Amino acid sequence: MHTNYKFRSEVLFSDIESVREIVTSTGFFREDEIPVAVELVEEGFNKGKESGYEFIFMEYEGTTVAYSCFGLIPCSLLSYDLYWIVTHNDYRGRGLGSLLLKESEDRIRDLGGKTVYIETSSKESYLPTQKFYEKNKYDLKARFEDFYDYDDDKLVYIKKL
Repeated sequence: MHTNYKFRSEVLFSDIESVREIVTSTGFFREDEIPVAVELVEEGFNKGKESGYEFIFMEYEGTTVAYSCFGLIPCSLLSYDLYWIVTHNDYRGRGLGSLLLKESEDRIRDLGGKTVYIETSSKESYLPTQKFYEKNKYDLKARFEDFYDYDDDKLVYIKKL
């Protein structure tokens, strides 16, 4: 089923607009969050490894349909933040997110990482996201109340690799 999907880590200029489209398609993110995702890809394209961001893009028949962005947490030698992992809405529900997450974890492990940290919202609309992390063996380790907004806590999930 997943044989037509390919991974790549090189950031291409076209990824800037692909990521904008992927993130927008989900309906999860606020208007002010979308440019942040795009900005990280631009920085990755312009600065490469010096940006501090690593990317994995998942392609299907030449189209980028999902991506992840992660990086070593500043002042840590072993811990990585998974900043973004997003699948285009048209491709959700096919198990691609789990494949991409595993590929990201493998890359982090290859880079010497031992722990992955993920932050997400406590809003009800993010319940599928929370269940996704839990299904992939991430443990909820912290909750910061009213972090993003009133009644919108920051949840921190952790996985030891």
